[in-house]
Amino acid sequence: MERRTRLQAGLALTGVLLGTMLQAVDGSIVNVAIPQIQNELGASLATVGWVVTGYALASLIAMPLSAGVAARVGVRAYFVAQVATFTLASVACAASRSAPTLIAFRILQGFSAGGLLPLSQGILMSLYPGERRGTAVALVGVAAVLGPLFGPPLGGVLTDHFGWPTIFWVNVPLGLLSLLLLRNLQVQPAPRPEGLDLRGATLLAAALISLQLGCAHRAWLLAPALLFGWLFVKRERTARSPAVDLSVLRYRPLAGTLAAAPLYGIGLYASIFLIPLLFERQLSMTAATTGLALAVGAVTSGVLIVCAQPLLSRFRARSLCAAGAVLFALAMLLLARIALRSSGDVYFPQALRGAGTGLLYIGMNGFAFEGIDGHDLSTSASLFYMLRQLGGTAGVALAASALDGFGQTGMVAALVVLAVAAPLSLVPMAAANRRASAEEQARVSA
Repeated sequence: MERRTRLQAGLALTGVLLGTMLQAVDGSIVNVAIPQIQNELGASLATVGWVVTGYALASLIAMPLSAGVAARVGVRAYFVAQVATFTLASVACAASRSAPTLIAFRILQGFSAGGLLPLSQGILMSLYPGERRGTAVALVGVAAVLGPLFGPPLGGVLTDHFGWPTIFWVNVPLGLLSLLLLRNLQVQPAPRPEGLDLRGATLLAAALISLQLGCAHRAWLLAPALLFGWLFVKRERTARSPAVDLSVLRYRPLAGTLAAAPLYGIGLYASIFLIPLLFERQLSMTAATTGLALAVGAVTSGVLIVCAQPLLSRFRARSLCAAGAVLFALAMLLLARIALRSSGDVYFPQALRGAGTGLLYIGMNGFAFEGIDGHDLSTSASLFYMLRQLGGTAGVALAASALDGFGQTGMVAALVVLAVAAPLSLVPMAAANRRASAEEQARVSA
């Protein structure tokens, strides 16, 4: 009986990770197919660009709302529904023969994918409680790292040899297998029979859309984004059934990590944006060589994330964050030196960058989610990934502006700024830790 229970748990775990992998791969697999999609569907580049932008916006909106919806219908039921919808939307995307149809189903894909990563982290942390949470961090982290790593090369091979629809067809067998395995998922918090604050959800969606488009395209949209964001927070603090339960901010380590998450996102996504341009434009490296150099960083990060459990058992989470910030900053400074001289070894900085981002990911997760259980886990994870993605959007937009305005000098300046931003991400976490310690001492004294 015990062996059967372990087998069911293993199958359920595989199903959850497959769902996470689908989300991670699909965020990057489409980019390389955009030229072929544009040619075959006869649409402008601006229109086809919404195949990527629409997915990103829908995913960003669904991410923070997923925990609230899952708490009301059940985590297992919601996760299964998301994987099923994602799989059906993939079929519809593959069968699309016009740009508007493809964009519409990509938006549906984004809505269904947005909650998979934070919910999977909440599910796995409930399956691996206490000191075993490092295992959950490792499992989710590896799935999240391997997806972006294999997405572009897989998309390129499928598009070149079989046509762009195959980048969507490939999701179907994986989605069906995930659904089959998820039948074994039995551990879940009990649903809460409450309504959902639709007004709050609408304000959040308006804030996120304005902020995303403001960072990427129209700076004037940042003003309404701030207004909608303020109205959302004001609404959720008094709503009886909030769309996003902001009461999780009572956990001081989580609040500090959420403040640091945008800076982490800036470094993560802006560096991935800048490095290929540096290697291919200034150093005249081929796309294949650039991909190999980037793979060094991804593999280094993945290896460290696999070791999350022993690392968190041996070192404090904040120490891992500090080490990661130092390594990432050093990598950015070495790359800035390469950009300034237009020469230098590219592989060592990539290994440092991968080690830095990996240690930051492990440390932030270990620090933020300690002592959080139940529905609060999924809410906390969804806020972390949402803020990380928002930071990434802003970072890429600022990096692109620096390159457009100042060329090589802008590249050097952007890399130096990223080097400075990494240690700055430690400041809110340290402040949160001091405040939590002071509150604990006050309780003991009382």
